[in-house]
Amino acid sequence: MDKRSRILLVEDSETQALLLRSVLENEGWEVLGAATAEAALDALNRTVPDLIVVDYYLPGVRGDELCRQIRQNVATRGIPILMLTVEENDAAQLHGLESGADDYVSKAVEKDILILRIRALLRKSQTQSAILTGTDTLFRRARLLAIDDSPTYLEYLAGELAQDGYQVEKASSGKEGLELLSTREFDCVLVDLVMPQMDGVAVCSQITEMRRTMDNPIVVLMLTSRESKDDMMRGLEAGADDFVGKSSDMAVLKARIRALLRRKFFQQENQRIVRELKDKELEAVRARAETEAAEAKAALAEKLTETNRELEETNRRLKETQMHLIQSEKMASLGQLVAGIAHEINNPLAFVMNNLFTVDRSLNAFRSKLGSSLSPDWKKKLEKVTTQLDEMREGLDRVKELVLNLRTFSRLDEGDFKTVDIHQSIESALMFLNHKMKDRIEVVRNYGPVALLPCYAGQLNQVLLNVLANAVEAIERKGKITITTTQKNGSYLISVRDTGKGVPDSIKNRLFEPFFTTKGVGEGTGLGLSISYGIIQRHKGTIEVKSDEGSGSEFLVRIPLDLEG
Repeated sequence: MDKRSRILLVEDSETQALLLRSVLENEGWEVLGAATAEAALDALNRTVPDLIVVDYYLPGVRGDELCRQIRQNVATRGIPILMLTVEENDAAQLHGLESGADDYVSKAVEKDILILRIRALLRKSQTQSAILTGTDTLFRRARLLAIDDSPTYLEYLAGELAQDGYQVEKASSGKEGLELLSTREFDCVLVDLVMPQMDGVAVCSQITEMRRTMDNPIVVLMLTSRESKDDMMRGLEAGADDFVGKSSDMAVLKARIRALLRRKFFQQENQRIVRELKDKELEAVRARAETEAAEAKAALAEKLTETNRELEETNRRLKETQMHLIQSEKMASLGQLVAGIAHEINNPLAFVMNNLFTVDRSLNAFRSKLGSSLSPDWKKKLEKVTTQLDEMREGLDRVKELVLNLRTFSRLDEGDFKTVDIHQSIESALMFLNHKMKDRIEVVRNYGPVALLPCYAGQLNQVLLNVLANAVEAIERKGKITITTTQKNGSYLISVRDTGKGVPDSIKNRLFEPFFTTKGVGEGTGLGLSISYGIIQRHKGTIEVKSDEGSGSEFLVRIPLDLEG
């Protein structure tokens, strides 16, 4: 349900007020009544209506002056005002509109037209509101101080001003008036020019000094019965804001007072608006500063977190680099040692192989010559010797393979540099391992679009063979090997993943150490992965293993695409 519109009706005629209230309430509007401008201002201190209907001719402060006061106040200047009058001439209408009214109609206008005009103004009220709200009351009665040594004129003056709604205090001398000014606040002082002991000029001079420390300086109107040019100049030079003769019409004096107070209140209102705007601006600046500080703090925290992540990553890479350097140093020193060992083993091995060949040949000749003439006992002895020679040959073959691996390990820097088809190299390695895989291992190939890679071809082929052989041997029964090739961040990536038993964490960091093996005695030399590690370092790349015990392993080889020989 929409809120009922509230209308403030300012009308001093009880008959007109009752008639208008009946018309407005029949339309569903809430009506507040006030018989004078002062009562209307008091009502505005309590509530802000949606519309004000005001009679032009009010006792004391007229309707046009009430409009001006309402328009001067920032909290009420948006309220639509409809002015009523008994006059229908253009001059009266113009005067009413210039005072601040939004519309001007005759009291004799038809009821339907009046209602239509009010509805139009209420629509306007819905789109306007005060931009500021003050902490003080919207309106207050002006406080006046009258200083005059004539009790008769003083009483007359106070009575006339009180009829217009002013709060008036009286002082019979300049000294008494200054004492009141030092303890109470006033908006306007009316002081007689000619008084005993302290005249109006002296009083005005004192007030001018007091103004320097006042937040809301008072205005001074000088009164005189002589009205000479010299008296006027003396009064104005002493600081009076206006000068009026006592013989002037009281209406003129009241108009002068209203003009002075209007300017004073207008200035005060402007100062209040400026203060509120500054307060709001400072509040906005503080809010903006707090927001910026919060954003800066959040950004700093995010940057700190990012920096910590980068430091952790840098530390991780530094540890890897240190490990690689240590591994490289081990490889370099071992390479020289292994080269010497391989050289020392090679000659005795050749001698033993030749003698074994001679013995084997002699045994075959002996068997062919004697043949069936041998006794069963000698035949058993001959078969035993043949078996021993086969075992010796098998052992020598393993020693020969070890020497070959030792030579390869010591010559990692040797080999031709050229561009090879990695996919073909992988297929060649798989062909060599086919007899070990047979039907028990499934091979899944996820080859990327690029196959060509500049590298030391023979060495890289050995890496592929070692890594694939390691995956095949990791699968005890049935399983799967997944081979993936791709490019990323300027490197060629080769991934070999198996479904074997995985590598325990306790030995994962030792897989690339020379002579370290998880196989049984006589099942491997422990150099395959070490050789592969050295070859990949020669290619300025990396080789790493990812494994969880019981969940298989993945060997990941990275080689730069822009490698040069």
